[in-house]
Amino acid sequence: MDSSNQEKRFWNNYMEVLANHSVKSSLFPWYTRHCETFIRNYKETRLKQHTPETVCAYFKRLIDSPDLSTWQKKQHIDAIGYLFKSIRAPLYRHVDWAYWHSSCVDLPADHVTLYAEERAQQAPRAKKKSATTLAARTEHQRQLDEVKRAVRRLNRSIRTEKTYVDWTGKFLRFHGDKPVDSLLPENVVEFISNLAVERGLAPGSQSVALNALSFYFKQVRQQELGDISHFIHARPRQRLPVILSREEVASVLERVDGVHWLIISLLYGAGLRIMEAVRLRVQDIDFSYTQIIVRESKGNKERVVPLPARLIDPMKNHLKAVKTLHDQDLVEGRGSAVMPTGAITKYGKSSSQWVWQYVFPSLKLSVDPRSGMTRRHHINESTIQKKVRNLARELEIPKRVGCHTFRHSFATHLLEKGVDIRTIQQLLGHADVSTTMIYTHLADFSKGKTSSPLDDL
Repeated sequence: MDSSNQEKRFWNNYMEVLANHSVKSSLFPWYTRHCETFIRNYKETRLKQHTPETVCAYFKRLIDSPDLSTWQKKQHIDAIGYLFKSIRAPLYRHVDWAYWHSSCVDLPADHVTLYAEERAQQAPRAKKKSATTLAARTEHQRQLDEVKRAVRRLNRSIRTEKTYVDWTGKFLRFHGDKPVDSLLPENVVEFISNLAVERGLAPGSQSVALNALSFYFKQVRQQELGDISHFIHARPRQRLPVILSREEVASVLERVDGVHWLIISLLYGAGLRIMEAVRLRVQDIDFSYTQIIVRESKGNKERVVPLPARLIDPMKNHLKAVKTLHDQDLVEGRGSAVMPTGAITKYGKSSSQWVWQYVFPSLKLSVDPRSGMTRRHHINESTIQKKVRNLARELEIPKRVGCHTFRHSFATHLLEKGVDIRTIQQLLGHADVSTTMIYTHLADFSKGKTSSPLDDL
């Protein structure tokens, strides 16, 4: 068979794989072009001679390219993945395609993981602001800068900083052009009440807003709010958590692999919150005692949870790949990790050590908004959240499924196994057992534990 027929057969096989994976036929030429670009970059290497390292190096350059948009990068990765699948190359099973695919997602400009530089020039407004309004806006920004400085002075987290600045900004804008010095505790009552009456916010949001304004008045204005409990409270709503059955959890895990599989498995297998999972560091995984130490948890508490035996080998293999990435960062003069609050003074010089690196690092480097250093932060949690929602829709699970659903399922399934409520409280990190008691309301009606009287007729 001559070379032209071989090439034609090769691309026909490739397009057949695309069709089997529901790729639109109109995109076939683009996928083929991406593959040809990859092949041209490695003229001296046959396709079956490629290793996961060469493919990952190519993807890293692809993701760092400023000339390609997010959807173009994803299309490149999909095209090359189908290319190796069409020739049945062994490396197809050793490259975490989902991880690279999710790494193409651009983070929002105000995301705590990646802070984009603010635009130097704002788009011109159609209506010219009055001098009074401009003066007020300038004063509001000065107040927000003071809030930032106060939060950082007290070593609060970057998420607390963003939340306090957001709520303080909303409060100042709510009162328009009123001089900042004229704002009193009664103005706080008016704003907090408006959140419940006009905006219909939940009690939790009201509480967060009140904490932010209390911080603003105390730390920036040097003024105590005093007793302002007479504001209109949002109506409390107690909602039962959404629970997945064991079969539904298994069906979700069967549809994911790589880093996504590891993280979702930790959410269900160890009862972690999504931010607790993505913030895990190498030193937090204890293979000898098969446990995970959860640090920087809600309320800045620490706890110990079991490391599922099923995850030991996959986690070790994953950490080997992360170690390779970290070693490469060290060679390039990087590799410094963001240190937890309180550990900067004591361990700051050790931030490049392996034990401080994130278990699930981002494939993109980002700029620390406080230190200005370029570092490798943890994976963007939104990629996991979107993956879970999409899987729930694909599997047609008729429930509001999110990442926290796996934590709820973890607690409920332990309760059904006979684990006492106090142990579950410790595993979840709840300060009060009454918070954990909500899972006792989720009786398993399907197994006859609580039957309907209609079934007794």
